[in-house]
Amino acid sequence: MVVVATACSGESDGQPQLEPSSPAESMPSAAPSSAASGDQELPHSGAPAVSDPLPRSVLDGDPCVDALSQAQAKELLGDAVTSEDDDLPDLGPGCYWSNQETLASFGLNYDLRTGQGLSATYANAKPQRQFKAIEPIDGFPAVQYHEGDVDRACTTVVGLADEYAVVMSLAIGTKGAEEGDDPCEAGRIVMERVVGNLKAKA
Repeated sequence: MVVVATACSGESDGQPQLEPSSPAESMPSAAPSSAASGDQELPHSGAPAVSDPLPRSVLDGDPCVDALSQAQAKELLGDAVTSEDDDLPDLGPGCYWSNQETLASFGLNYDLRTGQGLSATYANAKPQRQFKAIEPIDGFPAVQYHEGDVDRACTTVVGLADEYAVVMSLAIGTKGAEEGDDPCEAGRIVMERVVGNLKAKA
């Protein structure tokens, strides 16, 4: 059973109906702007402190290997899942998983280059997008945001330390939207797996 589809309520053929997009297009930028100066003390802009951070070394590897195992990716997206590197210059190393048969996809990046962790997201995304702090994921503070009430994409950001985070964007396709699937709920499920894997690596 595909976990994303189950959690999103729309199972239909047992696969999540997510809209495929190019890896680069799937990731809203969490890079700091003038609102998030590198000179500011962390955390800032209302972001919570990370009380028990993971060592930065957990983000040294390949996200396509370390963030999700192949078995987990298949569980979430189906047997035909593929992955590809999706590094972003403003964030850091990344991976993009997709299943073209089911139109399911999501992309994840390690936010190492902003040096701001969740503070960059609070400074940049909170004023501009529909933004909410959610229950911690495996003990780490997390937020989600999207562009509007009917938006099919949701970005989940988890602070692993005050200085770095993991950022994931997931988009629901037309069929999933018709069935009431929630991209934020699906995003949380995927991110729980990612954070669990990174904690195990530590």
